[in-house]
Amino acid sequence: MQKQIYIILIIMFFIILISIQYTLNKIVVLLKEIKIAVINNKNKNIV
Repeated sequence: MQKQIYIILIIMFFIILISIQYTLNKIVVLLKEIKIAVINNKNKNIV
C-alpha cells in the first residue's frame, strides 16, 4: 500500500511539473509575440 501511494505521488509531481513547463512556455511565446508587435509599432512610428 505504501509503495502505491509513493508511485502515485511521483506521477502527480511529474504531471504538475509538465503543466508548469507548458504554462511557462505559453508565457514565453506570448512575450515574444508582444515584443515583435512593439518592434513593428516602433518601426511604423519612425517612418
